[in-house]
Amino acid sequence: MRRLAAILAADVVGFSALMSRDEQGTLEQLIAFRRNCFDPQIAQHNGRIVKLMGDGALVEFASVLDAVACAIAIQNNTKAQSADRFQLRIGINLGDVITTGEDIYGDGVNIAARLEPLAEPGGVCISGTVHDSLGGKINARFRDDGEQKLKNIETPVRVFRWVAGDISTSHTPSPNLDAGKASIAVLAFDNMSSDPEQEYFSDGIAEDIITALSHFRDFFVIARNTSFTYKGKAIRVDQVCQDLGVRYLVEGSVRKAGDRVRVTAQLIDGESGAHIWAAKYDRELTDVFAVQDEITQSIVSAVAPETIGAETRRARSKRPDNLNAWDKVLQARWHLGKFTKKNNQIAHDLLKRSLESDPDDSETHAALALSHIMGMLHLWRMDSKEAIQTGEVEAGLAVQLDDQNANAHAVLGMALCFARKFDESLAHLLRAIDLNPNLAIGYGNIAALYGVSGESDKAEQSAKHAMALSPRDPLKAFWRGGLGIGAYVTRQYSLCLENAIEGLKEHPGYASLMRQEAAALGMLGRREEAQLSIKRLLETMPGLTIERVRKMVPVRDPEDWEHWLEGLRRAGLPE
Repeated sequence: MRRLAAILAADVVGFSALMSRDEQGTLEQLIAFRRNCFDPQIAQHNGRIVKLMGDGALVEFASVLDAVACAIAIQNNTKAQSADRFQLRIGINLGDVITTGEDIYGDGVNIAARLEPLAEPGGVCISGTVHDSLGGKINARFRDDGEQKLKNIETPVRVFRWVAGDISTSHTPSPNLDAGKASIAVLAFDNMSSDPEQEYFSDGIAEDIITALSHFRDFFVIARNTSFTYKGKAIRVDQVCQDLGVRYLVEGSVRKAGDRVRVTAQLIDGESGAHIWAAKYDRELTDVFAVQDEITQSIVSAVAPETIGAETRRARSKRPDNLNAWDKVLQARWHLGKFTKKNNQIAHDLLKRSLESDPDDSETHAALALSHIMGMLHLWRMDSKEAIQTGEVEAGLAVQLDDQNANAHAVLGMALCFARKFDESLAHLLRAIDLNPNLAIGYGNIAALYGVSGESDKAEQSAKHAMALSPRDPLKAFWRGGLGIGAYVTRQYSLCLENAIEGLKEHPGYASLMRQEAAALGMLGRREEAQLSIKRLLETMPGLTIERVRKMVPVRDPEDWEHWLEGLRRAGLPE
């Protein structure tokens, strides 16, 4: 039977010389070491000893993380207990193995055996495939030694060497999927066509999806070199997810007929086997690369929000006393999307609690900045200036903690816009989109900047693109606000009103859209409707005045700013 496995090969350094000097003592210590360290560590990390060869061993693991954590634990224990007598070299590979009885064969085994002698005494060498599978899931550093030619192995293997002394052995056997962010593996798409040339097209789509998803800081995405090892094999979704330590799996197929191609894709929950999302795309193959790009973006635009939605539902089903930092961020985002004072406060409290356990989490600070900005927009925080400043500080800290976090740059750009720092705002929003071209909040927030700057065409285009990337996003109301203010300041009152009415159907009580509805009705001369709109607005935001709106909404051009306030005056908002 052929399957994928992580293989650990270990060997005692200079065993023959030790035996020649003290045969009985060496054997006794080796037996004691196996009994006290080696065997317990293998068992603790869910390994199976395939064979013992006197001075060496071959061990099989279902999980790469277990294999590497086990190797490091063994080496640390060996160093502490018996460095004066002997040391081990360990090599680890992830690959195909063939089972015959209790024994295993294949490249997975051969490469592990060739990596072992490359390790230093007391060291560990792993293949590039193993390294790609680890991601950031284990606290250990590895030095890239580049591609190396191994004996009797046809293709050069990339080798990584464990940097001892900078590790934590706190890893528990089998990856704890509840401990981190959403983890995804994208398998090679099946080529269902008779044309082998379509293999490039099907592989290309899967590779592009992996690349696009890796730009999201919300996800841990398994590298192509690892997920593609399942190509052409019959798989069980739960087993693949267990092997790779992921919660979600993306798989699909490509079928070509004439000049048309059909691509199917599905997102699967690895724990339950349930399909979270599935879609089919039929296209004409006039331009292969254009079609590949378009289908890839369509799939990513669905997979990203659907995965976060599934993660949020999972987090919300947990007991309050069983939430980790990531769960608290997910729950906080959900509450922020409800746009009520109570939910905003719940989100704020969750994020503060999250920072108690993880004070340097960029996403938590970004979400906290968002809670302050939303509080300011809805008058839940009475001092608008202080709320904007606090939001800017929190978002700035989020970027400082992780400059590669596109979401943090998008929220900082939003905060800087309200702080009237328009050029800085644009720089961070463009940076967000550059870091992640599929980031809905990046396009949505830049729509708001374009809107208050009077660039209505850009605002409309960006807002619609954001909504296409994440159709059910809670922040869609804010993106519509950018489109609406852009339409208003360019005197497109009917468009502003239409956009506000449509947005309020999905998000009743969203402050910006309510203000835009009232102002547009005022400028259109629909006085009675405008007065009713203002009445609803004041019921939602008691104490709102023209002066307070002036502090909230940062229309860039002074003349446009006064024109914006004039619409609210005509609708009946008090000074």
